[in-house]
Amino acid sequence: MTLHTDIAQSAPTLTAPIQAAKELFWRQGYDETSIEDVVCATGMNRYALYNTFGGKLELFMTVLESYFVERKNLFLTALSDPQSGPMAAIREVSEYCITEMTDRCAGCLMCDVAAEVGRYDKAVSERVQNYLEEIRRANERALTQAEERGELNPAVSPKEGASLLIANMLGVGALARNGASRTQLLTLLNSCLRLLSGESATQNPQSKRQNPIATTVK
Repeated sequence: MTLHTDIAQSAPTLTAPIQAAKELFWRQGYDETSIEDVVCATGMNRYALYNTFGGKLELFMTVLESYFVERKNLFLTALSDPQSGPMAAIREVSEYCITEMTDRCAGCLMCDVAAEVGRYDKAVSERVQNYLEEIRRANERALTQAEERGELNPAVSPKEGASLLIANMLGVGALARNGASRTQLLTLLNSCLRLLSGESATQNPQSKRQNPIATTVK
């Protein structure tokens, strides 16, 4: 467990400030967010912020650790739920993320905002890569289950499909940040899922179960 993970998970009194900082960085981006913005958003004074986190970059790393844990729990919980099958679970998680991004008119916090910071900070870059690999592996496990159930397009291997889902997620995030609508992003997702399942364009099954993750991550 890193220092940032320890702060993110082991200090309940910091949950609200970390959440406020996450929303701020997510909406504005890292470079456009000043310490004064953070002070206003979190309600913590400068001394408390520096004493607790060490600075803006360290606070951002703590935010990323908190987000990483949220995303990991979200993906692993949904993709391991056999109720409606792995393909339905992948759709459910993806639709949730699309709604989350379009509600904020922003891309993915980890793949978009953090990736920008990662261009000049090795620790952030490594966290982004670790995040993508965790999600890729979760998708590959789900697609392996789909293959065993005969739900995966025989022309696509689970490994290839998992990489395609990552590429789709990155594309969706970039489009969301540039103002694409939820409908446009869902069209892109549906095309990707049709390719993975081998469905025709006239088939577009939606997840019919109640969304158990909608209230899990805020």
